[in-house]
Amino acid sequence: MIFPSCTKTPGEGGRACITGYVEIIRRAQLNNPDSNIDTVPATDAEVFIVYGENISPDDRVFTNPDGDFAFNWLRTGEYTLFVYSEDTMPVAYPLPQIAISTSITIEDRSETVVADTITIYDDL
Repeated sequence: MIFPSCTKTPGEGGRACITGYVEIIRRAQLNNPDSNIDTVPATDAEVFIVYGENISPDDRVFTNPDGDFAFNWLRTGEYTLFVYSEDTMPVAYPLPQIAISTSITIEDRSETVVADTITIYDDL
């Protein structure tokens, strides 16, 4: 008798979570790093998550007023987080949006992983 095994893939249904912080560097001129005005929390920014090898976002959350976010109830596995930012190398107008991404690995089923700070850019 053969019993099929059930392999759990990354996604919802676990007890782990990913938390993080998004900040915005505001510039007078996007393609000039010397024109930084200030750095502030990214309030109400969309943060997307991709489970494992999927090619499109599986979920999204919005940052709170302090720039913090959390994806809860995840299983072990590989995840990719991304946030859209204005491009700092503008070659066209209107300015294109680019994805700023980071990869995360959850190794323990009840782990809380703190992602590196995600920095996005905006012009004033």
